[in-house]
Amino acid sequence: MDKSRQRKQMKRSNEQYIVKSKRVWWREVIVVFFTFLVWIYCLMVIIFFMEPLLPFETEYSSIFRSAFRMTRLDIRFFLLLAVGVYVMIYLSLYLWSYYNKRRFGSLTRRKNPGMTTKEDLLELDMIDEEMYQQLQNSKSIVLQTNPVRLKEKNLLQHKKEIKNVVKDSI
Repeated sequence: MDKSRQRKQMKRSNEQYIVKSKRVWWREVIVVFFTFLVWIYCLMVIIFFMEPLLPFETEYSSIFRSAFRMTRLDIRFFLLLAVGVYVMIYLSLYLWSYYNKRRFGSLTRRKNPGMTTKEDLLELDMIDEEMYQQLQNSKSIVLQTNPVRLKEKNLLQHKKEIKNVVKDSI
């Protein structure tokens, strides 16, 4: 189904997906400023949580600890609790995957379906040879209704008719 193309044509077709916009310089300055503020905030949070694990103490972290009414021991306990919860979740997911492998085996039996061939499409009895060639040569295809849903609807109707015939014959 895939047709090879030359690289220049591929490049031209990919250019339609590139989004180009005019950016206002003052808006970009504001975005950079707020990004810088968020990075500083993240750095402060990391220092706040990692500083109790280190042997030295900084002035800013002591101000933050006093503002939050926390001690170094409280922060260490919180970090220990967070690590404990992380390990529990990790172990439970690992044990679950081990159970699934033991119960269902490895999933190497699954295979990706192969490429759809012309014969596969024609066996569906939804299109004929002429329509297949038109679809292959068209640049764009617009379907007004979903042919698969239409086919399913017809099959269900056909099954109902068969049931009615079987009931009448009994």
